[in-house]
Amino acid sequence: MLKIMVVDDHAERACTLARVLTESGYHVVAQVAANDYLPARITEAQPDVILIDVDAPSRDTLEQVSAIHRETPRPVIMFSNNDDRETIAAAIAAGVSAYQVDGLAHSKVQPIIDVAIAHFQRFQKLQNELDKAQSTLASRKLIDRAKGVLMAQKQLTEPQAYRTLQKLAMDRKRRLVDVARDVIEMADLLSNKTESHT
Repeated sequence: MLKIMVVDDHAERACTLARVLTESGYHVVAQVAANDYLPARITEAQPDVILIDVDAPSRDTLEQVSAIHRETPRPVIMFSNNDDRETIAAAIAAGVSAYQVDGLAHSKVQPIIDVAIAHFQRFQKLQNELDKAQSTLASRKLIDRAKGVLMAQKQLTEPQAYRTLQKLAMDRKRRLVDVARDVIEMADLLSNKTESHT
């Protein structure tokens, strides 16, 4: 059963929303006010989805959504009476997975939650791929720089420098990028000592 946290400053509206969700087969694990620090409340309640119901998302609410997105990533659905394009764009940019205007009808609960989860999962997959690509690029840059150090100091060709790094990594049972970082740090250290003696 999907666990949902309801965020709403209006207690009566929050209860109505919680009832609709419960009747639709969801487990409401917490009802909190929008001015609570949401990442902490999410850590406590461990919901699968966060549902925020606001008249119009304020800057503080959007900052809370950004904090959720950074600290405790979850699908976030926002219900609002505000249909202003800039507001919707700001909500999506903050990390809202689905933005619904004019409340929650019983028949729309499941599709809205499904869409929010699908958007969230797709975004997370893209984010993971981006992080991996950036890490790979950073590793390649370090390895290239370390090859350059070896080429300059040992008069090696690029393939020879690369094989030297590989051999060091295998001999030390370390990742190639870690050995490259060590080579660069050692070269920097030696160049600093040389400069201080001149």
